[in-house]
Amino acid sequence: MAVAAHGGQKYGDQPYEYHLAQVVAVLERFGFAADAALVAAAWLHDALEDTALTSDEIEAECGAETAELVWRVTDEDGANRRERKAKTYLKTRESEKAIVLKLADRIANVEAGRAGNQGLLKMYRKEQAVFAESLKPFTTTGAALDMWNHLEELLSND
Repeated sequence: MAVAAHGGQKYGDQPYEYHLAQVVAVLERFGFAADAALVAAAWLHDALEDTALTSDEIEAECGAETAELVWRVTDEDGANRRERKAKTYLKTRESEKAIVLKLADRIANVEAGRAGNQGLLKMYRKEQAVFAESLKPFTTTGAALDMWNHLEELLSND
């Protein structure tokens, strides 16, 4: 569903599927592979922003929990990136699973940035304080905290 919806979109030089698979791989590395709704949401996390898929279609195909997780990480409208993210984090932080999904996406993006996209890496370094301040206090599980530590380590190393 997600791969078909993203069609010919690219993630750098790769098909968009590459990014989706990287987000799933991050979840697997941190022990979330058994959570079917979370893994499905990882495949679909950009679908509402970047494709014609609707929340109702995601719910019909994947269930209400997956659709809610995708909605919680989908950017809200705003005048600029900072405003969009601030509005989005308000709904993301109401679900620790949504925070885990957002962290997996951020980790995958930062790892891609470290592999060559310095502009992306610079943006995430600049945003890290607000990102952490907005979401980390709502994180309680060990695996999720391990994800925060990993992200912070990635952003602090050159």
